[in-house]
Amino acid sequence: MNGAEETAPSVRSDAQLDERMIEARAAELRGVLESPLDSTRIVRALTATLGGWRERKFAPRRRIIAALVQAWGWSEALLEESFDALFAPFDAESIRDFARAATVANELIGVVMPGNVPGAGMHEIVAALLSGRGLILKTASPEPLTFAAFAQSLRAADAAVGERLAVMNWSRENRAATAAFRRACDWIAAFGDDLTLADLNRLPAGDGSSRALVGFGARYSGVVVAGFDRISDGDAAALAAAIARDLALFEQQGCLSPHQAMIETQDAGAARDFARRLAAAIERRSARTPPPSRFDLEAAAAIRRMRESARWRMLGGDAGVELLEGGGWGEPYRWTVVFDDRAEFTISPGGRALTVARFAGDNELYDRLSRFAGRFEAFALAAPPTRWADLHKILERIEVAYICKPGAMQSPPLNWRHGGGIFLERLKTSP
Repeated sequence: MNGAEETAPSVRSDAQLDERMIEARAAELRGVLESPLDSTRIVRALTATLGGWRERKFAPRRRIIAALVQAWGWSEALLEESFDALFAPFDAESIRDFARAATVANELIGVVMPGNVPGAGMHEIVAALLSGRGLILKTASPEPLTFAAFAQSLRAADAAVGERLAVMNWSRENRAATAAFRRACDWIAAFGDDLTLADLNRLPAGDGSSRALVGFGARYSGVVVAGFDRISDGDAAALAAAIARDLALFEQQGCLSPHQAMIETQDAGAARDFARRLAAAIERRSARTPPPSRFDLEAAAAIRRMRESARWRMLGGDAGVELLEGGGWGEPYRWTVVFDDRAEFTISPGGRALTVARFAGDNELYDRLSRFAGRFEAFALAAPPTRWADLHKILERIEVAYICKPGAMQSPPLNWRHGGGIFLERLKTSP
């Protein structure tokens, strides 16, 4: 890397941008794509760039983390560990292996980036570049800088490879710009909730049937612990620490963050004790990687609703519920654990809030999770070796995209089938 990347990342703002500028930028990228690059050159550039981002001392990474600390109130320690997890899968061997298997095309893809997790979408960006595509990224207003900095560091590694990635920013309200963006690209991949996707679908896609919209939508993750009665005290402590890590990274904002832990045991007292152990592990994790210095009102209200619901159930005599909460004056929503013995899968309000429930056997696990089938992204699975295959099949039946060990939820491999593999399949089938 050279000194060029020491300048602040630039991104075209809404005030400067109109539909003609998007169309012109798309035309520039199509001109670049007319001159194919050797895949070895792309691999080399991405290996160097991502290798830099994997290092905590890398200047662009340091600047982005400092900016996020200032803008979002997230702690530096939390962001460092979150970025460690994000970039961990992008080692040289994984990049080479993906490139060897990639289906190459010179398409121009538009990607609507999320605004809740810095760096989210990195897997798709790297996969598309390794398969010879060009990209226009529409970054989100809450987080417009991470991918601008990434693009700048890629250009510093190899200008010809960096020319294939454009980063632009305009507001959701600028519908003319968004419509031009959709028309100018061969297809669009969009992160965001279902309302975001519906809104994009209402925009004209141009006269080409290939201008498809690939949407990820809202998706959820969880934890399954099987055979809990046979877990040693030391293993239970390590398991609690691993789940606490998965929960805290990226402040539980992304699709890979767990919402609920399902514990297999006939003993409600044992499951309750593990919920308490887990609460203690989350408190220790929060001391190491502190929660945000500020909450917005909507987030705080959602956490309070979760807590008050559990509190009133306890006051009403529901022996199957226990509320565990962390935080005091000035930091009231540090973390929340609700033990709810027979709870169905429960979506968390965020803010390091987790439901812990109990199940008995494979059939009950399937029944309790199946109503969310097709909406799950990841599950961390802790199970005896004799149970692993059967439980893996259950999670596959409900269409979980990524199954891993606890503690690894935020580091899926480069070939992660995010959203059920919709983006990767489109890369394979595009002309």
